Amino acid sequence: GQWIEGNMVVGPDGGLVNVLRWNPRVDGKRVGDRAALVHVSCDGKRLTHNAPADEIHMPGGGVKFTIRFDIDSGRYWTLGSKQTRPAAVRNTLVLASSADLRKWTVEQTLLHHADPAHHGFHYVDWVVEGDDLLFLSRTAFADGLGGAHTQHDANYLTFHRVLDFRSPDQSVT
Repeated sequence: GQWIEGNMVVGPDGGLVNVLRWNPRVDGKRVGDRAALVHVSCDGKRLTHNAPADEIHMPGGGVKFTIRFDIDSGRYWTLGSKQTRPAAVRNTLVLASSADLRKWTVEQTLLHHADPAHHGFHYVDWVVEGDDLLFLSRTAFADGLGGAHTQHDANYLTFHRVLDFRSPDQSVT
């Protein structure tokens, strides 16, 4: 597997952690929803990784994600393409949270399409605005003109708002 497209965050202990997308293979098959934690030394000159403790299960960890810490909830939040099978499909975008960067909980499925070959929601970035979470998605979707070539080759950039995202009753617009 490979470690790519990292996301630097301040960890629960105050140190810098790079959370990296990871696609390990077991018996030649891709295992999805994994990420790798790499710790940066205080002087910025050393990286450490403690396998297997720093190899985590994370919804969407096998494809590009963005993690941010939310002071109001005291949790880390991410939007990622949860893998329903280990083929790196991107047709199910979920909102997940963690108190410690190691144990992640899917809070809600935000976007989904049953066709994983030509529909996808990925390379998502987001911000918090009050109680809402606003995000942009590189989106592959039907458009009346033949749609996207593949789920990865997006034909839209879409904007969404998750109302009251910290609540168990969020809604997406």
